[in-house]
Amino acid sequence: TYFGGAGGDIGYGLAVDSNGIAYITGISNSSNFPTTSGSQSGSYGGSGDVFGAKIDPAGTTSTPTTTPQLIYSTYLGGSGTDSGNAIAVDAGGDAYITGYTTSSNFPTTAGAFQITYGGARDAFVTEVNSTGTGLVYSTYLGGTDADAGMGIAVDSSNNAYVTGSTQSPNFPTLTPVQTLNAG
Repeated sequence: TYFGGAGGDIGYGLAVDSNGIAYITGISNSSNFPTTSGSQSGSYGGSGDVFGAKIDPAGTTSTPTTTPQLIYSTYLGGSGTDSGNAIAVDAGGDAYITGYTTSSNFPTTAGAFQITYGGARDAFVTEVNSTGTGLVYSTYLGGTDADAGMGIAVDSSNNAYVTGSTQSPNFPTLTPVQTLNAG
């Protein structure tokens, strides 16, 4: 199926759960990207937003059909450029998205690891609940230079593992193997 609006929309990440339901993330440049009512964010922030979608390709979540069923679709972003680069899913159907943002107002949650934009471009890590109606948590992950999340996995205890790139000399680390940015 096609999936997008009038602007440029690109899917970068895909995960599939044990029921065959697809979870997709990427970047949308469409103010009319198809979102579902009650989704986490129904409005386009501009300059490109992350999108997250959950699609049952066999239509088995309701009446069995051969037509794909859109379970939810939502924007995620602020006023800058935001891109979802990778997605993972846990056993309960929550989606974990990572990517990058240039938005100083990217949605974060209270008590998150980093609620303040580091600058230039930050990675982010966000968990969207199984219905797409809210964020379990959302955090920046970055320093003062360009950072991006490129891959994500989740374990059976719902811990997220993120990899990507950083140009920041002050990227947040904890007991690092390599203590300094090599350039």
